[in-house]
Amino acid sequence: METQVASQWVGIDVSKAKLDIALRPANKVLQVTNQESGWQELSEQLKKYKIELIIIESTGGMERGVAHKLQKEEFKVAVINPKRARDFAKASGRLAKTDKIDAEVLAHFGEALQPSPKPLASESQVALSDLVNRRSQLVEMLNSEQKRAHSVRSSTAKADIETNIQWLKQRIKGMDEQIDQLRQDNEESKKQYELLTSVPGVGRVTAVTLLSMLPELGELPLKKLSSLVGIAPMNCDSGQMRGKRRIIGGRARVRAVLYMSALVAIQHNPVIRVCRIKAEPLSDKLFSHFEHD
Repeated sequence: METQVASQWVGIDVSKAKLDIALRPANKVLQVTNQESGWQELSEQLKKYKIELIIIESTGGMERGVAHKLQKEEFKVAVINPKRARDFAKASGRLAKTDKIDAEVLAHFGEALQPSPKPLASESQVALSDLVNRRSQLVEMLNSEQKRAHSVRSSTAKADIETNIQWLKQRIKGMDEQIDQLRQDNEESKKQYELLTSVPGVGRVTAVTLLSMLPELGELPLKKLSSLVGIAPMNCDSGQMRGKRRIIGGRARVRAVLYMSALVAIQHNPVIRVCRIKAEPLSDKLFSHFEHD
């Protein structure tokens, strides 16, 4: 370990080809490739220090590999929303933006705010997450093709679109089978799935989305989970003015499936139906919080 023994906060700016790393307060910067050899090099470098927390921005999945590698090496890793980092940078007077500066901002963010580390996902959770993400991509493609089928005028083009629609439906069906098989093969996932789907309104898609994209489920208190997902109404008060509560941020895909489950639960879950009646004057977005409060 290096001579300095002070705890270090590490910021990692992720791009497709490389990782820019900053350590604070050591004021040290590194750069490695965003591939397994680079992750290993980074891990070896960080082991020379007393690492308190590593902060990484969520970058559309490009951060997953290095985050998982560092977690397996028993480093604490927090993955944060990029907007939080930029807002923090502006508040700190860091208006310039480069990869090196972004890494330094993330390290400063970690030291100042100390976000909660992300739990290490199991291999089955990682695999399930990849399959669920792929299924969502296929569903988006299917929706796009179905919209095109309604607007196209050429019979030849329409026939081609219809062929692709049928192919996509088969691919989604195949993906569902793989997801179900993976879920059944893992005893813990199987138990969690059965528990989730025992709640009226929570169906298969909602359950597997929660299992794959909310590994904190069962680990964090409900209020923290609500904030993490983005379904906790936030105050907007000033002086005597009491503003309207709104939800903001969080994990969009998880929030979307919970919202759809809440709509179904209105019809089939008496507890949620009562909450809906009480919340009638409120917005539908705000109502989605009641399922988890």
